[in-house]
Amino acid sequence: MVARAGPRRERDRNHADDLPLPGFEESPGIDLKGHHMDTFVTVQGNLVADPVHRSTASGASVVGIRIASSGRRFDKPSGEFKDGDPMYIGVSCWRGLGANVLRSLRKGDSVIVLGRLTYRSYDDRQGNRRSVHEIDAIAVGPDLARCPVDVCRPDRGERPERSGSSEIASCDPVAGEHPAAVAPAA
Repeated sequence: MVARAGPRRERDRNHADDLPLPGFEESPGIDLKGHHMDTFVTVQGNLVADPVHRSTASGASVVGIRIASSGRRFDKPSGEFKDGDPMYIGVSCWRGLGANVLRSLRKGDSVIVLGRLTYRSYDDRQGNRRSVHEIDAIAVGPDLARCPVDVCRPDRGERPERSGSSEIASCDPVAGEHPAAVAPAA
């Protein structure tokens, strides 16, 4: 005898697209409408080169980064952790995200990337067909488990006062200057 699942309720079928993805219910600036069937990944790794800026034919700005990520496993016979084989993956950061990545990150920086996993095929210079997986980034940030970071907020004019601090420092991310680092408070 074959067990069959009961029919889906009409309410479930009609409202499936309105359900938020877990973890994205209140994420500001992330528009996932129409992307419910995409594959989202989070990858931690290190930049293998400096970010590279380019523009598309339509004038859109995109910054490309390449990260290396490898797992670590505990080897019982030796009693040590061993690095696994590295995975290298390209990441595309569009518009404002790309500008911030270009200003903030350099080769060797440890990062965490959240984005849509994409797959594409192309012909290399020798005419061979190649296929690659890449990430279309939604968010990129430094891995705070590996290094401390001073957050530089853009100056957006008047802001409401926050509890515990009447002043929020801003900085020039290109120059890397943070007011607190330049002149300590007296």
